[in-house]
Amino acid sequence: MTEQDDPRPALDAAVEALFRVSALLDPLRLRIWDAEGLTVTQLRLLRWVFEEEGLSNADLADRLYVTRPSVSALLERLERGGFLRREVSPSDRRGIRIWLEERGRRAVQSLRQETRDYAAGLIEALDDTKLAEVAGSLEAVAEAGRARRAEDLRKEHGEA
Repeated sequence: MTEQDDPRPALDAAVEALFRVSALLDPLRLRIWDAEGLTVTQLRLLRWVFEEEGLSNADLADRLYVTRPSVSALLERLERGGFLRREVSPSDRRGIRIWLEERGRRAVQSLRQETRDYAAGLIEALDDTKLAEVAGSLEAVAEAGRARRAEDLRKEHGEA
């Protein structure tokens, strides 16, 4: 399909803009990756546990949009590195809950602040009106993404 045949050129333009913005974060991702030896997915997993300790493997798989075996492999590496620990759930002896170790907590806190500062530097030249437009647009994208993710999970779990 060519651009002339595209029924929604605005959608294509928005996707391309999203890709360009995402690429602006690559230098930060690479720096953090080098500093801690962690992949972007491992960092995202740590962030989810930071926000809600005691999550299960299934919870993390759903939030990261990966399979449960993939989460298990990620957890194994992060546990070996001293970033988190897995414990048997007191309410369900078959369930495992995930908790951050101090090294994981420090990595997430550093990442959050560094990411915030870096992102702020990318957009600080915008005036308040543009910043409000950007914030509103990004929230709309996040909400649409959450709805899409919820629908995908319902389908994945065999729900109508």
